[in-house]
Amino acid sequence: MKKNVFLKVITLLTLGVSLSMCKNPSTPVKEETVVTELPPVNTPEEGLAALKAGNERYVSEHPLFPHSNHKRVEETAPHQNPFAAVVGCSDSRVPVELIFDQGVGDIFVIRTAGNNVNCDLVMGSVDYAIEHLGVKVLLVLGHGSCGGVTGAISEEEEGGNVGKLLGTIRQDVTEYVGKPDSLDVAIQKHAHIQVERILSYPHVAEKVKKGKLIVKQAYYDVKTGKVTIN
Repeated sequence: MKKNVFLKVITLLTLGVSLSMCKNPSTPVKEETVVTELPPVNTPEEGLAALKAGNERYVSEHPLFPHSNHKRVEETAPHQNPFAAVVGCSDSRVPVELIFDQGVGDIFVIRTAGNNVNCDLVMGSVDYAIEHLGVKVLLVLGHGSCGGVTGAISEEEEGGNVGKLLGTIRQDVTEYVGKPDSLDVAIQKHAHIQVERILSYPHVAEKVKKGKLIVKQAYYDVKTGKVTIN
């Protein structure tokens, strides 16, 4: 008897679910729209706003992952037209496209340990982004816990190519050597000096003056994912 009652209950529940699903068979099912494209960037101001908005999406865990499909790969295969360039650190915790929620062909990324541009090779890459690719925004992106700046302000000497790298960074933050508690200040000061160095080139300063380019320093918080642009 109990078994029969149980079977009837199950049957009624199943029937109810079926009826609710078939109640309006003509009503179309609403599909979720996945955004993979963003409005084009036409000005330096729009470019800066796009980077800020992308980081806000990243921090709030609502990324759109734009320009990440195969269509975008095919579109950019013949040529590239990034709207921004970022001089960032090689640190694995700072994936530039991800933290700005951008995709294939959006950002020309120049990465070196310590994001220092006091070198013809790095500055050559910056010039390529500005002169040949016509980027509208250039950011020098420092970040928390930067190993390059940490080593540069350390009083310990390191040999080899790493020592040469740290020595180059140390030239820009000499007042913080032996002051590990000033690491964040040193990181931001270092990024600021790179911006000044880039702007010291007349061809770059001219583009900024004409409103064709914005050059800014930025700081990435490795604990929160937030980018602060100054």
